[in-house]
Amino acid sequence: MVDLFKSNVKPVIIYTLGIIIAAVFLSPFFWLISTSLKTRSEVYSFPLTLIPKNITFQNYAYIFSRIGDFGRFFLNSIVVTVVSVTIIVFLSSLGGYALGRKEFLGRGFIFGFIMLVLTVPYVVYLMPVFIMEDALGLRNSYIGLILPYVALNLPWGLFLMRGAFQGIPGELEDCARMDGANEFQIWYRILLPLVKPGLATTTIITFVFVWQEFLFAVSLQTQSAWQTLPVGIVFIRDELQSLPYHNISAMIIISLIPIFIMFVAFKDFFISGITEGAIKG
Repeated sequence: MVDLFKSNVKPVIIYTLGIIIAAVFLSPFFWLISTSLKTRSEVYSFPLTLIPKNITFQNYAYIFSRIGDFGRFFLNSIVVTVVSVTIIVFLSSLGGYALGRKEFLGRGFIFGFIMLVLTVPYVVYLMPVFIMEDALGLRNSYIGLILPYVALNLPWGLFLMRGAFQGIPGELEDCARMDGANEFQIWYRILLPLVKPGLATTTIITFVFVWQEFLFAVSLQTQSAWQTLPVGIVFIRDELQSLPYHNISAMIIISLIPIFIMFVAFKDFFISGITEGAIKG
């Protein structure tokens, strides 16, 4: 009887703790959504309400109709993020294939150096990157953000893709060579389709970092025409000279939509990919 009681209570405790933890982490997000759907008067009313009394979408309409720079900031983030993530995923798949499948002199040293780079806080690179880009005239341009983002995220991509390629049996590669496939065909047609979880994980992780990165964007893009969305939201807040929480909440919700879409699109591969990369890496 005691064992039966313990076996029934244990799952209940685990599920209860899981719900509590999830509620703690999700509560700011739900409050953000609620605030974006409230009128200005309700936002500043007391007592505070979690569920809007009168749901309105005027805050979202205001952003696109009255804040002209918001669309430009959004476009800048799309261009920088898409180009950066595409380059990172492509180079990570090539480098991961080489590090995970090929034997060559210095392979262990290269991988060890990549691990060393991952231990260094990325803020350390800001000053030398700023000086180099200022000397080369790359500030206030798309390439001025794309190059640092690729350099900062490529080690993570190589780490994950190396583990993904290592998990593939060598017999597949041998059979492809016997059929006359060259190195490019083996990588592109045989192995790359088998590491989709790793590709998805690399895509999501790098997309989230690049999309929400603030420090490099605010330091390297000093002209509003080139600023990305995280910097643009702060710029708009300062320009309004107030704290319109309802409008700011709507801007933040819109900025989170691309991340949500990315995760939903690759959710079937994400968990398996990050586990595979961590174990094999």
